[in-house]
Amino acid sequence: MKNCWEKNKCGREPGGAREKKLGTCPVATYALADGFLGGVNGGRACAFIVGSLAPNAEQRCEAKDCFRCDFFNTLRKKYKNSLNIEVFNRYIDNSRTMALD
Repeated sequence: MKNCWEKNKCGREPGGAREKKLGTCPVATYALADGFLGGVNGGRACAFIVGSLAPNAEQRCEAKDCFRCDFFNTLRKKYKNSLNIEVFNRYIDNSRTMALD
């Protein structure tokens, strides 16, 4: 399974076609989420990463609404109860702890 930027082809990942114009999406560089549900950086946690939906409409995630996003809904079907904010926050807390060790 791909990461959100690969599936949605937004071009805002590092080196992406639209990165210079629209900026780098924080999801693609959020290293603490690396490995969450098998994704790279925040690639499978896009709905939980603050700032992925920028206030400027031109910079918004292509999906604009996670519950209408095909990628997010595919994740929900595949991962069911593992795709929720509590599980994600525990994953991030564990990542921070491991980074300190």
